[in-house]
Amino acid sequence: MSEIFSNVEQWLCQRPRWLQDAASRLISNSNTLTDTDLQELIELCKAEVQLLDSEKEFKRVETNSLSAKDSSTQLRLEAIHSVKGISALGPRSPITFGSSLSIVYGQNGSGKSSYVRLLKHISGAKKPGKLLGNVYAKEQQPQECSLTITKNEKASEVHWTPEMGPINELSTLQLYDTDCANVYVNDENEVAYEPWLLKFFSQLTDTCIKVGQAVKQEMDSISLTKLTPPDGSSRTKSVMWLNNISDKTLSQDIDTRCSWIEADEFELNNKRQQIAETDPIEKMKQFKNTAKSIKNLHTQLTDIKNSLSDDACTKIINAKVDYESKKKAADEDAKKVFEGLPLEGIGTDSWKLLWEQARLFSEQYAYPSETFPYTSTDSNCVLCHQPLSLEAQGRLNSFESYVKTSLNKQAKTAEEHLATLIKAVKEIPSEPTLALHFTSMGMTSDDERQNVIDFCTALQNRNRCLNEATSLDQLAPLPHEDILTALNEAAIVKELQAADYDKLSKMENRDQIKNNIVELEARKWLHQNKNIIVDNISKLKRITKFKTALSLTNTQALSIKKSSLSDELITAEYIKRFQKELKELGGSRINVDLIKSKAERGHIYHQIRLKNNQTNVRTSEVLSEGEFRIVSLAGFLADVEGSSDNTPFIFDDPISSLDQIFEEATVKRIAKLSQSRQVIVFTHRLSFLTLLEEAASDLGVDCTVTWLRAESWGSGEPGETPVFAKKPDKALNLLLNDRLNRAQKILLEHGRLEYDLLAKGICSDFRILIERFIENDLLADVVQRFRRSVNTMGKIHKLAHISVDDCKMFEEYMTKYSTYEHSQSYETPVMLPEPDELKADMERLKTWLVEFKKRSTA
Repeated sequence: MSEIFSNVEQWLCQRPRWLQDAASRLISNSNTLTDTDLQELIELCKAEVQLLDSEKEFKRVETNSLSAKDSSTQLRLEAIHSVKGISALGPRSPITFGSSLSIVYGQNGSGKSSYVRLLKHISGAKKPGKLLGNVYAKEQQPQECSLTITKNEKASEVHWTPEMGPINELSTLQLYDTDCANVYVNDENEVAYEPWLLKFFSQLTDTCIKVGQAVKQEMDSISLTKLTPPDGSSRTKSVMWLNNISDKTLSQDIDTRCSWIEADEFELNNKRQQIAETDPIEKMKQFKNTAKSIKNLHTQLTDIKNSLSDDACTKIINAKVDYESKKKAADEDAKKVFEGLPLEGIGTDSWKLLWEQARLFSEQYAYPSETFPYTSTDSNCVLCHQPLSLEAQGRLNSFESYVKTSLNKQAKTAEEHLATLIKAVKEIPSEPTLALHFTSMGMTSDDERQNVIDFCTALQNRNRCLNEATSLDQLAPLPHEDILTALNEAAIVKELQAADYDKLSKMENRDQIKNNIVELEARKWLHQNKNIIVDNISKLKRITKFKTALSLTNTQALSIKKSSLSDELITAEYIKRFQKELKELGGSRINVDLIKSKAERGHIYHQIRLKNNQTNVRTSEVLSEGEFRIVSLAGFLADVEGSSDNTPFIFDDPISSLDQIFEEATVKRIAKLSQSRQVIVFTHRLSFLTLLEEAASDLGVDCTVTWLRAESWGSGEPGETPVFAKKPDKALNLLLNDRLNRAQKILLEHGRLEYDLLAKGICSDFRILIERFIENDLLADVVQRFRRSVNTMGKIHKLAHISVDDCKMFEEYMTKYSTYEHSQSYETPVMLPEPDELKADMERLKTWLVEFKKRSTA
């Protein structure tokens, strides 16, 4: 075994970490786990797949920990009491059980079946049936009861309700009834007997199932939010992507698939308008014209902005400075030339204009063939037409000389250059002009309009500053180019729209536009439900982890391992015990085999099948009722008798349908079973009760009998067995030592009236006992009123010992005590016997029984 234990320990170390922890706990806690253990194991299983963070450490199976756990349990059921709300049971007294053989006798309706059904639910028996309340009661009581048990010589009280399920302490209790018989013959039956190591695997498997159920329940509680895509979008890329999302879907993929910007909204609305348009050619022209208007305004504003660029403004400022400096130099030179003249202002712009006009008049009209100024002796002033004096002639010639000097020419050139630069600055449109542009562009947004107006206002401010600025930093800043970028993009969009309508007018892509609309609508729908999609993917990640955790609770490896161990530890022994039990029960001739059918979830299953059966029929369809009962009983006993645990066996009328041979064999087997453990038998048959008592007596086994009866307050009330159910000698001792003594005391203390009430019952029961002595002892139990058969085997020779005196005594007693059963004469009533007389008759019968038995055995 040490090699097996070592192999199992190594095998366990290769299991999931949470399962190793569960195995360690089971080993430490004698194959039991508390609710707290189970909750912690569920937590550890989830922690192993990172479903949660746990501070608990995983335990491991220690080396040589299994070899020390081969132990057994001693268990007895002492009593059931405080029964409420279960069938019609309502006992005021507890039903108690002896330590060896306990027989619970009762007629139909006395509560036997209710107690059996209760015990099936408490112990977790196969096919326990439904546990009803009292269907005849107006108000249903809560179902509950209490039990007194002794486990390993330690007594304890256990309170039970159906909600608690089977009681762990009573899980080893074995119960046989008709339902159990059907399980053993018709169904695959799991072996109840298991060495500690296989029980350990069964518990470990059950733990896997419980943890798996808890994990699955939590996993099933995660519900994905259902999304219903727009109609007709099932084949779109967006919806097909959504249908294929999983726990591996990346956040980047979600962001890409669920993106939706203003341009997408514009495109969707545009395509909707396109598909709704009835005259696409006209729409195309409108968009082209709009695009052209937008481009024109874009070009105009760009030109104005460029004409007021820093470079252009720098040139204007520099030209203005240059002109002013050269003009100043020319003016200063003029002062020197014309100093002393009677009039000021010579050389000013006005004066220069006047001078140039005079030149033009002289060359064209006054002296066209003469060089200006014409100053001959006969010349006149072209301005005042007065004859020129010598002084005037000299002054005119000096004026012309000044005009033709380089300084003056430089100033004029600078002035012309400045004028050219200023003329290059584009005219900024006014608000009314802009309004016309807006109309032609179809610009209706107040914000967009205001942005253009603000752009032009900024240009106007810069242009104004330019008139006075002497440096670039004195200018108002140029406006940002955002509006120009927006206008350019708007023009491009309008051109694209025009192109779309152009294609639409040719009916080349109408279906494509429809498909594009559906695709866009699907992507917009994804965007609107992005948070739900993210949440669903997060849930899918958790579900995947739960599935991984669930896989850690798979019991297949446990089943395979236990199956291989069972071949070494149990299967052969089980089949051997079945054949032995079948033989001991008198069923050797029944043509059946017990075979191993399968191992599943760590449980080993066997089935009783017909030998050499060539057809697929159930065993119960071939066997007689008696054979069926014997085979199932053999399967039951083989199943549980091999266990090292000493636990109660409970039988509910096990001899139903058995013939005399099978019945006697079954009685002997049950009695023999009670030599090593507690056996409780429920029956309604007096013959079975009697046979069991005799068999127990032959084996020296203590036997207690409890009589169940139905009372007005409920069924299942335990008490002393009636006289007819007791063995005659024991019943006689009860009458003599108990009831007769009480009657004598009543006579002395309360008088004859009270005494007669008791004496009448004693006489009646004594008469019944006389009949029982005749059947059981005088006639050697050859014939019984409750038995159909005449039983002569080993008995009939005893009849030869009957004497005439024996017959006379019984005739005397039958006559005497039958009198008290009949109506009495008013004039000569028969008085009930005194206690002493009754005692003498009973003592005489006891003495006869002792002497007659000696005769029979001589």
